[in-house]
Amino acid sequence: MNLFEKIIYGLQFEIERPSSYGLFHIIWVLLSIIMIIYLCKRKEDNHEKSLKRILLIYGIGSLILEVLKQIIWSFNYDSVTKIITWDYQWYAFPYQLCSTPIIVSIVCAFLKKGKVRDSLLSYMAFVTILGSIATAIYPEACFVRTLLVDIHTMYLHFGSLVVSIYLLISKEIKINFKNYINGYVVFLLFAFSAEILNIIIYTSGILNGETFNMFYISPYFISSLPIFDIIQKNTPFIIYLIIYLIVIFVGSYLVYIISKVVNKIKGGC
Repeated sequence: MNLFEKIIYGLQFEIERPSSYGLFHIIWVLLSIIMIIYLCKRKEDNHEKSLKRILLIYGIGSLILEVLKQIIWSFNYDSVTKIITWDYQWYAFPYQLCSTPIIVSIVCAFLKKGKVRDSLLSYMAFVTILGSIATAIYPEACFVRTLLVDIHTMYLHFGSLVVSIYLLISKEIKINFKNYINGYVVFLLFAFSAEILNIIIYTSGILNGETFNMFYISPYFISSLPIFDIIQKNTPFIIYLIIYLIVIFVGSYLVYIISKVVNKIKGGC
C-alpha cells in the first residue's frame, strides 16, 4: 500500500457498533444541547457575520467528513491476498434529505440576505430538521462499526439539528407562513431533482445491481425507511409518492406551528 492507501485503511478503524442511548449517542445529545444553549445565550454585535460563521463551520465540517466517508466505503483491502480494490457504494451517494443541509449551509454562507437565502434556510429550519430529529431520537439504523462513519453520522444530523434550532430561536428566520411555504417549495425542488437523478442513474446501467434511492422515492427500489417501506410495497408508486410528500408537508408544518408557539412564549434568543 502507498501512503494514501495506508491512511484510508487507518480511517477504517472499527469499534463495537454503538447503540441508541448508549454512551456514544448520549455524548452527542449533550454536546448538541450545550451548543444550542451557547449559541442562544451568547452576545454578538454582528449577527450576519455570526450566522455565516456557523453555517460554514457546519457545512465545511460535514463536507469533509462526507468526502472521507465516501472514500473509505469505496476502499477495500483483502488482508489475505493483499489486494486493494475500489468499488463505489451507490446506495451511500450523498443526496438525501439529511445531507442537503451541507449544500444549503455552504451556499447560504456566501449569499446575501434575501428571498433565496431565506427560502433555503427555511427549508433547513422547517424540513430537514425532521430527519435530524428522527436520527437524534433513534439513530440505531445509522450506526455501523466504522468509527469515522459514526462520527460523520452524528455530526451531520446533530449539527444540522443545532443549526436548524438556532435559525428558529434566534429569529434568523422569521417564523411565518410565507417562509414555511418557501421552505417546503425548496424541499419539492430537491425531491424533484433527486427523482430525476434516481431515473438517470438507474437507466444508465452503471449500478451493477446496487441500490440507488435518493430521498427514498425511487420508483425502482423500495424505501428503507420504517413504515414508508410498507406503504410503498402495498400501494402504486404514485400513491406512495403523494403520501411521502404529504407526510413531509404535515411534519414540517408541525415544526412551524411548534416553533411559532415556543417563540411567542419565550420571545426567542
